Amino acid sequence: MYPLVDDTTREYQANQTKKAPVDHSLIPPCQAACPLHMEIREYVDLVAQGRIMEALQVIRSGNPFPSICAYVCTHPCEEACRRCQVDNPIAIRALKRFALEFGGDRMIQAEAETTHHEKVAIVGSGPAGLACAYYLRELGYPATIFEAHSELGGMLRVGIPQYRLPREVLETEVQRLTQMGVEIRTETRVVSLDLLFDLGYKAIFITIGAHQSLRMGIEGEDSPGVIDGATFLREVNLGLKPSLGKKVAVVGGGNVAIDAARTALRLGVHKVNILYRRSREEMPADPAEIDQALEEGAEILFLVAPTRIRGENGRLCVTCVRMELGEPDASGRRQPIPIKDSDFDHEFDTLITAIGQAPQTPVDFHVSVGRGSTIQVDTVTLTTNRRGVFAGGDAVTGPATVTEALAAGRLAASRIDDYLQHRYPLVSKETRESVSGDLLPETIEMIRKIGRLEPPILPPRKRKKDFKAVELIYDWEVAINEARRCLRCGMGAEILFQDKCATCLTCLRVCPYHVPYLDASGTIQIPDDQCQACGICVAECPAKAIVLRKLYDRRHITEELDYILKSAAQSTVKPLIIGFCCQYGLFGTGTLAGLWRGPGAGTWIVPVLCVAKVEADHILRAFEMGAEGVFIAGCGEQCARENTALWVRQRVEKVRRALAQIGLEPERLQSFILSATRENLAKEIDSFIEQVAGLYLASVITQEVKS
Repeated sequence: MYPLVDDTTREYQANQTKKAPVDHSLIPPCQAACPLHMEIREYVDLVAQGRIMEALQVIRSGNPFPSICAYVCTHPCEEACRRCQVDNPIAIRALKRFALEFGGDRMIQAEAETTHHEKVAIVGSGPAGLACAYYLRELGYPATIFEAHSELGGMLRVGIPQYRLPREVLETEVQRLTQMGVEIRTETRVVSLDLLFDLGYKAIFITIGAHQSLRMGIEGEDSPGVIDGATFLREVNLGLKPSLGKKVAVVGGGNVAIDAARTALRLGVHKVNILYRRSREEMPADPAEIDQALEEGAEILFLVAPTRIRGENGRLCVTCVRMELGEPDASGRRQPIPIKDSDFDHEFDTLITAIGQAPQTPVDFHVSVGRGSTIQVDTVTLTTNRRGVFAGGDAVTGPATVTEALAAGRLAASRIDDYLQHRYPLVSKETRESVSGDLLPETIEMIRKIGRLEPPILPPRKRKKDFKAVELIYDWEVAINEARRCLRCGMGAEILFQDKCATCLTCLRVCPYHVPYLDASGTIQIPDDQCQACGICVAECPAKAIVLRKLYDRRHITEELDYILKSAAQSTVKPLIIGFCCQYGLFGTGTLAGLWRGPGAGTWIVPVLCVAKVEADHILRAFEMGAEGVFIAGCGEQCARENTALWVRQRVEKVRRALAQIGLEPERLQSFILSATRENLAKEIDSFIEQVAGLYLASVITQEVKS
């Protein structure tokens, strides 16, 4: 074949290899918002490609108990998702659960070796305690968990209803700790830290949670029939069935209040009223949980607060006052103000209070306690006023999320390691910047609007009958399509070789999202917070000055072509045909899966993340290395990006003209873009392969005749 790649291109490829970093991407908002800073963008993108096992590996590398989070995480990442500015956020938590279920997370075994002799005691087995034990074992320390109840889990077991967190999920994660060698002592209440030190423990981590319910401070709240939410949920989760009567009131607007109301309905209560002193907008509970509670029959009385409780004829007469909202308070929500002479009475059989919880630290621990009964710690070292004693989780912060508790446990393990190894902990500094700033209106206008796909849930009547998990799992196609909505923030293009930029304005012309611009100094700028990482400008830049911040596919196109060349050289099957195929269509949606199986002998497939990223030089290199034919197969109308088919066709025509100039038949190169009228690409590509085989045979005969 003829040399089709010039010296400039070779220099560019060499510069990429030597200078371009493997990962120069920015931290996306979702990752920055996650307490565990999980690589959300990475595993969502892998799900979109259908690479579920790889997605599972990314998830497990950043979360000790991902199965638990897949059910109960409050997903602050979704609130930070910039897709919110376009339509709706990515269903990150549901995609995590899909990856865990389809990837077989429950079959993964956990192991750890003991490399240190210093023993560490963990008082409490909530999520912070479990995480601390997990990471201490990974670091090689002997760890023992002390739990007052008969089973591990803390609030995970006694505070979260089973319809939200199935017990088998929690048991699987607890078993992993046992496999790792964590010593577990249940039904063992720690009353003295001194005793633990006497037993040989060199460090102690206090993570006793916040199980003490706050009081309303009103007359009659100690009356029979009044129960706090934490106690109620604990009794139900431990197998008891409290007698509630037919009509129940729940006071509060957080997740505990919603859980209590939905649990009461599952216990057969006919009517449940939730009394909340603010409006729906100020309600701190998960909006989806609120909607499900309403679907199941709970009623919410907004702007209502109880002021007095008295028992009458075996029932509770609750006096309430109506409220109006004033200025925002310290929590950022508007302050409820009682309306004069608006009192009214309601009768209930049971009243469940769920207005908040606080830690209850034993006095004999001799640790400093501050506001809200929380344990006071050094914010960097997590140490208390006692040497060797650390604290974290809800016992320090007050009631927080499961993910925040897991992050606290991970940090505690690191700080305990520092202490035992006589190192002063340094605050880690992130080397990469985060994506900041909102999408511009003109960028939003050009992004394809794709509605969020929610996971299926059981119908209200069916889910009220028992405590089975309410939310079901995505099927494959829905999960893939939902993951493809990701904007991949922070992975966009940048001008890495500014000295090579000719200011030709090609990037301005080709960008579907109108992102690049010419600044006042006459320099091209590509804002990192606006670029959608479609890669079109990278492929079209004549100076080869633009690269993507994060190389999309770990198997770079050039490396894959080199591999094919070596493999094809060992094969006697001719002709050699190379196909650049959309990774999503091959493994994600599966619409191009037939091509991966091989449409014909001698055909090699190069998976690429969007065919718009296939440059003319990649195609020319395929011919240079000996390919008799090349094709590009894209997912077409399924693509989440704009104008991909247009640019593929234009690029193909450009290369065809180059082929014609050197005497090669232009029909040796074809593009196949999926559409409603073009569903069976495999047959079309088979015909293309036959055509190329004919051209190859003709060239062989011609060469033989000449010789």
